This record gives sequence, structure tokens and C-alpha cells, in this order.
Amino acid sequence: MRRLRPAFALAAAAASLVAAAIALLARWLRGRLYRVEVAGPSMLPALHPGDYLVVRRGAPPRGGTAFGRIVATRDDGGRLLLKRIVGLPGESLRVGRAVQVNRRVLVEPYALGEGGAGDYRGVNRLGDDEYILLGDNRAASTDSRHFGAVSLADIEGEVVLRYWPPERFGRLRRPRRELAGRVETGDDASGIVGGPGRPAGPLRGTGTGGESGNP
Repeated sequence: MRRLRPAFALAAAAASLVAAAIALLARWLRGRLYRVEVAGPSMLPALHPGDYLVVRRGAPPRGGTAFGRIVATRDDGGRLLLKRIVGLPGESLRVGRAVQVNRRVLVEPYALGEGGAGDYRGVNRLGDDEYILLGDNRAASTDSRHFGAVSLADIEGEVVLRYWPPERFGRLRRPRRELAGRVETGDDASGIVGGPGRPAGPLRGTGTGGESGNP
């Protein structure tokens, strides 16, 4: 029995170390991740009301790989909004019946319907840390068409996983960016958001598209 005691002691010590490591990992994950429930229709068809998601805290990567990611930001009232990154720093965007990026139409198979045509005028260039966020369901979304460009500092996280309902469990795929032919001026896709060298406008969205969260 005496020979077994060191083995038991080693096993107990190893179990304690594993438990401590798991506790530290859980604490780290709680600091990095939080869950949200989709409450509105603004991101249909990608996100449905009642979907439960995991959001990773922190800004998205800079550069072209940020396009298409669904990110979390907040309005003036602190309400969480989930929107897709459509416009990147340095780009000129028009948002109307179609989205134009540097006068080329953005192909958006993820978008549901059209919206916003004729509401805006002009063409501006986004600042070095400004992004355009749009809801996929354009007719039911409060987004950059209403509150302007969003700075990188105002993006608090990225949706990385849907864990409920089970039939739609999995990571969210980031769409490929595709631009169609060049568009001449005077087309129907009117609407400008963003501006050269000016700070991102305040988050003023108070319409549809809010999500409930548990940060």
C-alpha cells in the first residue's frame, strides 16, 4: 500500500492541475466571448429571430478580409446591433437599390430585397478606420444608411458561431466579395455614407434590428 501512495499523490496533483487549467481557460473564454439572442429580422436570411450566437470580443481584422463579417456594435441607447461589414476604409460607397463600391455594383447573394433608394446623394470616401455596416434585410434594418460610418473602435466583436437551433449549428460563413461591371454616374443606386477625413457619425439607430445580449 505504501508504494501506491506516491502514485495516488501524483494522480491527485495532476487532477488539481487539470482542474485549475480548465478554470483558467473558462475565465479567459468568458472574457473573450459572450452570447446573444437575435431579436429582430434585420439580418434575415443569415440570422433568424431566436437564433443564439457566440460573439468574440474585439475588432475584426483590418484589410479586405473584414468584408462580409457580421459584427456587433451599439446604438446611443446601448442596444446591441448585429450588422454585416460591406464598406471598407478608403472606399467610396453608394447605398440604394444596389450597393456600389468605387462605382462598381457589389454582388450580394446574402441580401434580402432592396431598400433606401433615393434617400441619399453624393459620393464620399471612408476614413482609415471607418466601415459601412448594413443589415442583410435592407427593408427592416437600421444601419449605416441611418447612422453613418462606424469607426473600428465602435465595433465590439464578431459573430463566430450559431449554437441554437441545433439544425443551424455551426460557424458563419464569410461571403466572397464580388464586384460587377462599372456603373456610370446618374444611376438609381443613390445614397452616400461616410466621408473623407471626418470622424464616424454617432450611432443613432433606434429602429428595427436590435439584439438582446448577455455580455
